[in-house]
Order: sequence, then C-alpha cells, then structure tokens
Amino acid sequence: MTNHVHLLPQPYKEVSKILLLIKKLSGRATSYFNLLEGRSGTLWKGRYKSSSVKSDAYLLACTRYIELNPVRAGITDNPAGYA
Repeated sequence: MTNHVHLLPQPYKEVSKILLLIKKLSGRATSYFNLLEGRSGTLWKGRYKSSSVKSDAYLLACTRYIELNPVRAGITDNPAGYA
C-alpha cells in the first residue's frame, strides 16, 4: 500500500522476537521517511495496531483483508496484480 503496511508474522518460538522485529522495522522506516521528507519525530503517532490471531477463522479473515486491501483501495482490479 502507498500509505500503510500490513504484516501477518508467524512466531516461530517466541512472540517477543516478533515484537523486536516490529520495533526495529518501525525505527528504520521512521528514519528513512524522516530523511526523505526532511522531518524529525515519530512516524506512527499512535496509529500502530496489533492483535493476536488465535483461530484459523480469524487468520483467514486477516489474510483475506490484507490480500483484498489494494482492490478496495482501487490500486488494482485483482489481488494478484499487486506486488
């Protein structure tokens, strides 16, 4: 997406490793966009959201939402057409 990111990571053994990944990814993205835009400060500003996927039905719903997001946004007509 042009203005946000969806991640659906699968923890291998420790959920804390996913939290560390998100922290590092957020820090790098913030540094990049701040450099690009000539600004400073936080990037997400309270917009970050996370939730645990505890059932197969919710996993399917999350996957469907992420895959169809470019279609709903009018970026492409087919999810397969969006890299």
